[in-house]
Amino acid sequence: MSQVLVNGVFLGCLFAVVAVGLTLVYGVMEVPNFAHAGVIVLSAYTTWSAGAAGLPFALAALAGIACGALVSVLTEVLAYRWIIDRPAAAPAVALGLMLILQNVALRLYGGEGRSLDTPYDRVLLRLGGVSLSGIKAALVVLAVVSLLALHLLLSRTSLGRAMRAVAQDREAAAILGIPLRRQYALAFLIAGVLGGIAAIAYAPTFQISPYMADEVLLSAFVVVVLGGLGSVWGAVAGGLVLGVVEGLGSAYLSPAYQSAFGFLLLVSILVLRPGGLRSTNARRVA
Repeated sequence: MSQVLVNGVFLGCLFAVVAVGLTLVYGVMEVPNFAHAGVIVLSAYTTWSAGAAGLPFALAALAGIACGALVSVLTEVLAYRWIIDRPAAAPAVALGLMLILQNVALRLYGGEGRSLDTPYDRVLLRLGGVSLSGIKAALVVLAVVSLLALHLLLSRTSLGRAMRAVAQDREAAAILGIPLRRQYALAFLIAGVLGGIAAIAYAPTFQISPYMADEVLLSAFVVVVLGGLGSVWGAVAGGLVLGVVEGLGSAYLSPAYQSAFGFLLLVSILVLRPGGLRSTNARRVA
């Protein structure tokens, strides 16, 4: 049981990092950012390419995170910014961007799966009867550090307060002089950084391919709904809950239905608590 719970926490941290980027963008712009999957894919390929070129893993990882941030901001500047007043078009545009980014990766790198080597591939941590690979331990630490940094940014800085103001009431924030486009770009920048971190965590465990992020993106959207739309800490809680549920279901029922357990949980939450675990009466990023 302890080992299953530890594996569930690993999955939950991965889901949380992806879901926080999604809920941040949704809270500020009300856009279901499906293109986040393409951001993760290009970040993973950039990290792999930098490592194959001989860069140390730390520099390759930074290159991947920078790629994720850049691509994410470009999606906002080139596409989402022009549909901010037409929310009905957002899902179609987001799906189109996801397909474009995935096909760019397919064109550049082909469809063959690639593996990302890390310095901690052979590290194995043991505590009692529980073992944790170095890759999973690094993800947990990276997720905790990045989410705490995001919390400090949102709660302790003027940029974070401005972003929360835009999420709560876009028109009032504009009247008060908050530059909306800057906040949109900042939200996508942070989401891209988190996407790059997710790619670095995801790629060593699973092979890199143009469609590697599809399944984790679906799980992340389940987490966003579970946690309550626009709630960052709701997304963190939802990610951990979903990770543990999928881990328990895979261990004690069947791993073939791992994703189904998450959707069953989603249906249960929507029936019992339609607003999610941390429902809010207004759009919030807090």
